[in-house]
Amino acid sequence: MKQLISATLSEGAAIVYNGWEKQQKSKILSELIVKEDYNRKLVLDQQEDMKAMRVAISSAMIALHLKDPQHPLCKQLNKLLEGTIYYQYWD
Repeated sequence: MKQLISATLSEGAAIVYNGWEKQQKSKILSELIVKEDYNRKLVLDQQEDMKAMRVAISSAMIALHLKDPQHPLCKQLNKLLEGTIYYQYWD
């Protein structure tokens, strides 16, 4: 088991931390660190998955657009990419 040597908490975090039951602070903090590390890794993995999906949607949309620019699926797929670097500025 490692000991926490020092920590600087924001004012809001200090209020929450000081509200925890004595003798439970280390346990709660340890659980939060482990849980949030898992959540952080999960979010990073999901961001990578989203990027891969956007690339695939963009590729499919461009291929479809080259065959039939008026196909309604082109606009639908492009709308899914709005706000990303993969969005196409077609009329």
